[in-house]
Amino acid sequence: MAENKSELNPELFDMMRRGQLSANKILNLISLRELVDKFASKPFLEEEKLQEIKARTGVEPDILTWGDYFQTEIASRYFDKTDSEFSKIVDTIRFDLISAHLIFSNKPDYFVDSVRGQAIVSKSIDNSFWTLEDEENLHLEILLDYYDQMGIGEKPLSVSDRVWYESFELKQEAV
Repeated sequence: MAENKSELNPELFDMMRRGQLSANKILNLISLRELVDKFASKPFLEEEKLQEIKARTGVEPDILTWGDYFQTEIASRYFDKTDSEFSKIVDTIRFDLISAHLIFSNKPDYFVDSVRGQAIVSKSIDNSFWTLEDEENLHLEILLDYYDQMGIGEKPLSVSDRVWYESFELKQEAV
């Protein structure tokens, strides 16, 4: 897979030119991309799908990695947030990726099945009646999807990510 030439995905260049992405948001997006690609061990696009796209269009797509996907998705969804809100969104994604690693690594199948089952039950309830537990069940399923689709547990968690995670948890409790 060819390495993208820019730290910012080309899909975002127009947004940058239009002034929709501040310098702070751009730096956050670059670090988000690096972070997500550090966690992901499975490809965003399988090689045969990539070849199929290249054969059909004549070019490689701009979104090749999980980092590209998250970077473009977050930029296009949240460009109108303040720099501070945008940073919190990026931090929350980092927190979720680390959480997924800690929660699901080396867990037995019955644990994973239980998470999926509880999420199915919660989804069957009208969301106006959801309890905090239902919301947690659905969030756990999202983390499990990250874990499975991205192959998060394949690489060990870095010391810096553990330290950041524990300090983030303390900050959240202090708030």
